[in-house]
Amino acid sequence: MREGAVRDIRGDLQERADFIEQQIAAASDDFDKAVEQLQNRLKAQLAALSVAMLAEHYKTFLIDTIGEDVSEVTSSEH
Repeated sequence: MREGAVRDIRGDLQERADFIEQQIAAASDDFDKAVEQLQNRLKAQLAALSVAMLAEHYKTFLIDTIGEDVSEVTSSEH
């Protein structure tokens, strides 16, 4: 009878181990998706920052090239 109890415990432990492995795999997938979403957000924010920096560069270039009249035009547009 003792041997039967050991087999029952072994089967129960294996089921628990399998369940935990499934939970770990699901958590890993969720983590990977979260990291991918953060990377996409970061890329979008970097692209927006790049556009803003380029616009500021062109504004500065125009002010230096054409003169102070451009700064009056750009400030009245905002």
